[in-house]
Amino acid sequence: MSTFFPQVNIPALKKFAATAAAKQHPVKATNKRRPKVIPTPVVASIEDVNWAGEKMIQITFERTSIPLGPYIMMAYFPRGRQRLTTQAVLGMMAAVRNSSLKIEVPKIYGYMDLLPNDVGAEVVLMEKTTGENLQDVWPTLTPDEELKVCSKLADLLLKLFNTRGRLICTDLLGTGIDTSVFSALLQEGQQHQSPDGPSPLILSRPFNEPPLDRMIPQYALSTNADYLTALCWRIARLCGSTEDIIARARDTGFADNPLLTIEDMVQARETFRRLASIIPHHIGGFYIPGTLSREAREEAYSILQHRKFGICHGDMQMHHLELVLCTGWEHAFRAPLWSCARMPLWLTNRPILNEPISWDRQRELRNAIYDMMNEPSRIESAREWIISHVYGRTERWFEGCVSAHWMYARNIEANLVDLKKYWEFWRSDIEFPFPVGLEHTQQRQALSHGWADEPITAPVTEELSIPLLSASPLGILIGMSRS
Repeated sequence: MSTFFPQVNIPALKKFAATAAAKQHPVKATNKRRPKVIPTPVVASIEDVNWAGEKMIQITFERTSIPLGPYIMMAYFPRGRQRLTTQAVLGMMAAVRNSSLKIEVPKIYGYMDLLPNDVGAEVVLMEKTTGENLQDVWPTLTPDEELKVCSKLADLLLKLFNTRGRLICTDLLGTGIDTSVFSALLQEGQQHQSPDGPSPLILSRPFNEPPLDRMIPQYALSTNADYLTALCWRIARLCGSTEDIIARARDTGFADNPLLTIEDMVQARETFRRLASIIPHHIGGFYIPGTLSREAREEAYSILQHRKFGICHGDMQMHHLELVLCTGWEHAFRAPLWSCARMPLWLTNRPILNEPISWDRQRELRNAIYDMMNEPSRIESAREWIISHVYGRTERWFEGCVSAHWMYARNIEANLVDLKKYWEFWRSDIEFPFPVGLEHTQQRQALSHGWADEPITAPVTEELSIPLLSASPLGILIGMSRS
């Protein structure tokens, strides 16, 4: 029995793993008269392990029973939406493995993505790569070795950035891909149906925060503006849903946090509505300096608003890396280029205890990676990444705001004061569209009697849109990973 996964039928898992291992073994006939020899893999041991930042079951085979391997398999049990989370793991790993850029990921030996099944859970059997977990090995590295890791990381970031698709979506792969139910989303005014049928889905973390994971999933989008609008629309979907969904939305997921009040939810809806109103200014290019030449500005605009999208791995933590990006692929999706041109989370300043790298060293390594992108061997493939990274900073900050959990609405309101200052510095030709800070608070208090009587299910009718900053406290806060 597994302590990590008590619901798993271990004998059935062993049988499934043995069958998957046998299929990986080359089968050859000794001569025309003799039948083909099919190996019979024998499981030697099975144990709970933490690998690549995830709890898994490690399955080890007797080497004599399958001499050409594989000798070890990792059983990974995706958590999230039924079927679709497993299909996201499979689809995104296949997308990067099969791309022309040949991004290295663990091999998949087999999977079960439908319930009920004999194992008792959805499971992906994957290769255990031979590298060491980056989080474990980092304290032993010399400065030169750290830079070698960053060089490999720069190559990985570029490959993800340059693996393009025509939709903002999650690639899915599996036996029961469900992209056919769309009537409820049509009622919400979202356009997602294509001539070829229903569009794919976006299964990135912001769209699957509980209880959104109990609702119809977000369908694929084709523009930066639609993507940001859909992120803003999350709170409106929750507030317009059933009492059970609203009750679940008030639970932040952190045991130490009190339940959000109805007033908190109303304020969050208003905050995201305000953010939505400035989306057109944060789809790419609004803050490009006027000091650039016309040609440079036009190039930056065309890249930041490109209609093909790279791959963003939304959970690129140190523990997911062994110089191969092993896990967390259910959080990967195709995203705007300015979103893909970001540093990994473990090189981003975050208020997390026991970070393995100091903030000063993180800054040095970020600068080193940026310099590596400008090296002659990379500059041709890195040019669009560099432009997106430099001039898409505010768009990434804004994306962080609109993709934040609704519990952070008050933090977002506080940071809108900084955004207004930033806006007025770079775009003094356009007036900031709504009051912030004390002025907004006083306005809310004057209208509070009307708010108190407003039903939580009232729909949001204004078009949504929001902006971002970069080095503000919210930029740090939004970088935090929620378990």
